[in-house]
Amino acid sequence: MYNLDKTKHKPYEDIVYGIGEIYSLLTKKLSSLLKEHNFSLSKFNILMIVKHVGRDKGISQEGIGNKLIVTASNMSRMIDKLEKEELVKRGAQEGNRRINLIFITKKGSDLLDRIWPSYEKKLKEIGNILSSRDQKALAYFLDKWIKALTPE
Repeated sequence: MYNLDKTKHKPYEDIVYGIGEIYSLLTKKLSSLLKEHNFSLSKFNILMIVKHVGRDKGISQEGIGNKLIVTASNMSRMIDKLEKEELVKRGAQEGNRRINLIFITKKGSDLLDRIWPSYEKKLKEIGNILSSRDQKALAYFLDKWIKALTPE
């Protein structure tokens, strides 16, 4: 795996590179599914965060960026595209007009609702490669690792 020298077994390398490989494979599979809906994984992820994290109160572009691996300039371009497609709208934060909050529109929410069943089916298909027991164990260890790496 990864052309690493297996005579010098380093589990930490296997873990980090393995997660990178899984990320790449998942991105390909989920992007392929969303392409059937003429939608990108980036747009989908942004809309999911705006809908489920921002909810009715909205979320800042910085808040979205903190949840995704996206540069600030790329985030602005993506939000511009989503706004042009009438999937999100911008609004000033109450009490601080310098901060734009992003809100999902009805059109954006309806689009996610249409895509979600096939997306969830694909997630289940991918997840069910592992047994239920292995899924729970992996989820536990990933959560533990995420908490340890997340700055307070």
